[in-house]
Amino acid sequence: MPTRATLYDLLAVIATTLIVVAGLLYAYVVYVFDATTFLVSVASPIVFGSAILSVRKRRILLFAFLAYIWAVIDDAPIFFDSVLTWPEVTRFHPFLPRLYMNIVIHSLTLFFLYLTIRESMKGRAPTRPKIFVVAVLTFIAFVLAYAQNIPLAMIQNTVQNSWYQFDIAEKLSSMVFLYFAIRLAKG
Repeated sequence: MPTRATLYDLLAVIATTLIVVAGLLYAYVVYVFDATTFLVSVASPIVFGSAILSVRKRRILLFAFLAYIWAVIDDAPIFFDSVLTWPEVTRFHPFLPRLYMNIVIHSLTLFFLYLTIRESMKGRAPTRPKIFVVAVLTFIAFVLAYAQNIPLAMIQNTVQNSWYQFDIAEKLSSMVFLYFAIRLAKG
C-alpha cells in the first residue's frame, strides 16, 4: 500500500506533467513563436513545475524535471533551440544561434542530470565500480534524451517518418535509464 507521501509525490509529478503537456499543446495549436509562447510553453511550465516539486521537497524529482524540461522544449512544437531567431524557426541558416542554444540546452540537461545523481548519492559512500555504472547509465539517459540528433541514417529516417512517436519513445527510454541510475546511486 503506497504511503501518503508517495501519493503526494505522484500527484505532484502528474500536475507537473499536465502543465508541461498544456504548454506543448498551446505551442502546437497556436504555432506562433513570440513572447506569449515563451511565457505559456517555456517559462510557466518551468516555474510552476519547479514550484510544485519544490513544495514536496523531493530534490531528486525536481532536478530530474529540470534536466528533462530542456530536452522536451528543445524541438517541436516549441523549438526553443531557435528562440534567438524567433519567430523564424531555423534548421540550417542562421546556424550559429541555433548551435549556441543547443549547447546551452544540452549543458543544462547535463548539469541537472549531475545534480540528480549527486542528490541520489548524498550520505552514501559508493564504490568506484558503482560510480562508474551510475555514470554510464546517466550518460546513456542523456544520449537517449537527444537521440534524434544522432546522425545515423536509421535514426534520421525514423525521425523524418514519425518524429513525435520517436520523441516520446526516446524521452521515456531515457527516463528508464535515469531511474536505474538513481536506484543504483541510492542503494
